[in-house]
Parts: sequence; structure tokens; C-alpha cells
Amino acid sequence: MTFDLAAARARLEASRSRSAFTSFMGTRLRQVGEGVVEIEIDLKAPLTQQHGTAHGAVIGYLADTASAWAAATVAGDVVTAEYKLNLLAPAHGPLLWARAEVIRSGRSQLIVRADVFSGGSVPGQDQLVGACLATIVPFRRNSRSTQEKPSE
Repeated sequence: MTFDLAAARARLEASRSRSAFTSFMGTRLRQVGEGVVEIEIDLKAPLTQQHGTAHGAVIGYLADTASAWAAATVAGDVVTAEYKLNLLAPAHGPLLWARAEVIRSGRSQLIVRADVFSGGSVPGQDQLVGACLATIVPFRRNSRSTQEKPSE
């Protein structure tokens, strides 16, 4: 099966428009490829902490979303099972962006690496502010919920 760039981009844009939080964040798709995604947001005042830099949750959001979207280009509808995030430096903006790449794709899970950058003021001088490793799993609507009671 060959990768359909236009279809992948359309699926991600549709997913973005269905997510109120992603829309609130103003997330934009910068780049998409098979197993690779770049997204960006503007660092607005409501997304900062007391020192004027991006709140750590914003860095986590970018890492998580980029990871899931990169996995979605390979596996379709997905959800994040877990991620580990290292915050490396304060994120000043005015632009924050993330690049995620699938590093292992299996039937039941995908492992994705994501880096988050701060910058936008001077081209080519973005700073790495977060590094993430995520486990993403295909979302199966028909799977048995853990909330169901066993048959009696």
C-alpha cells in the first residue's frame, strides 16, 4: 500500500477541526509525511506561566499531539497510551512547534519520538525545549470496554 499524502493531510485536518481543545490551541499542521508530522502554535499569554514562558502542559500538548498525528499517518485512528517528556529549556516563543516521527510501528502499538521547539523570531535559531517518547495505540471502537461488567 502506498502512502497517500493528500488523504493523510485531510484526515489530520478533519481531526483537528473535531477537537475543541486543538482548535482552542490554534494548532496548525506544518508538514505531514508517512510517519512524520510537524505542528505549530502561537505562544499566547493564556498559555504561559508566571515567568512568561510556555507552561509545561503546552509543551506536553505539542509533543502528545504531534506524536499521535504522526502515528495516525501510519495506523489511522489512534490514542496515546503514554508518553515521557523531558523539559529542556524555557519556551519563549512567539512560535512553538513540534516534529514527531514514528520510530517503530507494530500491529498493537507505535513508538514515536517528538521534539518541541521554541522560536519563530529569527529563522534557523529555534531552541529545543522538549523531548518526548510516546506509545500510541490504534483506537478500536468495537473493543470491549474495561468499564463493562463481566457476564454472570
